[in-house]
Amino acid sequence: MFLDPTLIPGLSAAAAAAAKGAPFTDLFSPRRSRASVARARQLAVYLHHVALGASVSACAKAFARDRATVRHACATIEDLRDDPLFDAGARRLETALAAQRDMICALLSQGSAQ
Repeated sequence: MFLDPTLIPGLSAAAAAAAKGAPFTDLFSPRRSRASVARARQLAVYLHHVALGASVSACAKAFARDRATVRHACATIEDLRDDPLFDAGARRLETALAAQRDMICALLSQGSAQ
């Protein structure tokens, strides 16, 4: 069963908020935020796009941003991944989110087979 990643932006937001120490709800705020929250939101958007496979448009809708902002967030995080320490953390988050996505898909598949 295919899991629509646009239905689960909370997974990437929760991972990014925890990793960056930002309030979860602030990541979905339509307002501009302080730098630490903005960086956590950029990471959440990046993870939603890369780890969960959401389109740029779906990310924009989920995080109340426009597509250009989503592309900028992804480019910013890609640039930060040049730092080995940041890259290692991002890789761990991607792996964890992919595992959660796969587990949810498996559970949904079992439920639909019954």
